[in-house]
Amino acid sequence: MSGTLSFTVEKLSKLLGTPSAPTLVDVRLDEDFALDPRLLPASFRCNYLQVENLVAALADKFVVVVCQRGAKLSHGFAAQLRLKGIDAVSLIGGFEAWRDLGQPLIPLQTIPTNAQGKPKSWVTRHRPKIDRIACPWLIRRFVYPSAEFMFVPPEHVEGVAERFGATAFDMPTGQWTHE
Repeated sequence: MSGTLSFTVEKLSKLLGTPSAPTLVDVRLDEDFALDPRLLPASFRCNYLQVENLVAALADKFVVVVCQRGAKLSHGFAAQLRLKGIDAVSLIGGFEAWRDLGQPLIPLQTIPTNAQGKPKSWVTRHRPKIDRIACPWLIRRFVYPSAEFMFVPPEHVEGVAERFGATAFDMPTGQWTHE
């Protein structure tokens, strides 16, 4: 367990995208989120009252909890996680501090989800070259850490995406192109 209960924006920004990056949980209230529906890279939203639903998924992880201002919600949620044996801290200043320091944010509508609101699988051409290796790395590090990837023959990418409810990436057309 870490020796502190808080984590700075500066420290988090240096770890983001690295193998030692913490798991980020956004517990902002719906009304706060509606004012700015963006997420810290690689974070996911969770209702602050649903801590029990995350215990198994967060076991053995270092967690940084983000609320609007880094106060009640994030400290309370982190404390509940610590009671369950999970190493968790609050982001100092919360979402507002991250945003105000000009750190990157991901608009929620750009993250593809299925009908249940869960992130979709991703699909691209098989025989990955450097850009198709970099894309999954970037998606896992900065968009969704648990993303699953399918590699299929190029002529079947769009069909597989449609049939399996996946998001095609690193293709000449679509939202997530190779540009």
